[in-house]
Amino acid sequence: GAACSLLAEGSGAGAVSGIVPFTAGGFIYLGTVSVIPEILRNSGPRQALAQLAALLAGVAMMLLIAHYE
Repeated sequence: GAACSLLAEGSGAGAVSGIVPFTAGGFIYLGTVSVIPEILRNSGPRQALAQLAALLAGVAMMLLIAHYE
């Protein structure tokens, strides 16, 4: 996804606007697939909830930055 995004950088706004969400979604998916099971396995319920809230806050910040950029 990152390579596709970098290659499409000079080909116009239409290509970039279609590839950037795909790339960001791939990073979010990989991050959550590797992080959430580890959080749930190695921590108590309160700590897992706090870490999950922090992860979702990070995703929300990325959305805000993308919206106002």
